[in-house]
Amino acid sequence: MEELLKALTNTLEKFELTSSEIRIYSLLLKEQLTPRQIAKKLDLSERIVREKLKHLLELGLVERELINRGWLGYLYKAKAPKEALNALLSKMEEFIKSFEKEANRML
Repeated sequence: MEELLKALTNTLEKFELTSSEIRIYSLLLKEQLTPRQIAKKLDLSERIVREKLKHLLELGLVERELINRGWLGYLYKAKAPKEALNALLSKMEEFIKSFEKEANRML
């Protein structure tokens, strides 16, 4: 049972948003930006911004577009709140199904 509870905790942690991720999402609701631009506007390191963007992408809250402006990079934008919520709920359903399979295997 302990192993099952640890698995549940690990699953739930994937949905936690840090204050930085919330600030990034809120900023991207207003405009499309590169990681460097986000870092400057929010006074964060570019490395942290890239890490947070990766998590937001995994959750389906933001999307990116490949750009070529003499260099290759990504331009990020937030999904509309309703669309982002639907993406989160869909992701949660996937995790719940996966967790149920694991729980049935263990029990």
